[in-house]
Amino acid sequence: MAAQTQETRSDNFTTSWVVLLIVSGLASLNHMMLPLDGDPFALGVIAVGYSLFAILVLAIPFRRGERWAWYASWIQVVGFASLIFSRIPAPEMRPVVAAYTIGAIVMALCLMLTAPVFFRREAQAKQAG
Repeated sequence: MAAQTQETRSDNFTTSWVVLLIVSGLASLNHMMLPLDGDPFALGVIAVGYSLFAILVLAIPFRRGERWAWYASWIQVVGFASLIFSRIPAPEMRPVVAAYTIGAIVMALCLMLTAPVFFRREAQAKQAG
């Protein structure tokens, strides 16, 4: 039974990690289109850099199980969700705000599913002590 639980956690982690990478990758592609939509070029460059940094953190330290990477990954969730609170969007921006909100929810759920991998050692230490 213990082996099955460990395998399930591994599957949950891998699936969530892949979803996080896909959402970050799609965000990066989307942000590359910002200058084409009339937004300032600098905004596009900043947004692409933001998304590429998230991909880099997810691809290396997050995959290794480094706890700081789990915390750092929440920055992208907060950034996506902040559009909800920034201002009342113009009607033509509502689909964009909805897409970022859905992205934030999906990323938050994935991060919650991966949490046991990052906090397992702490929980085991408390049980042993």
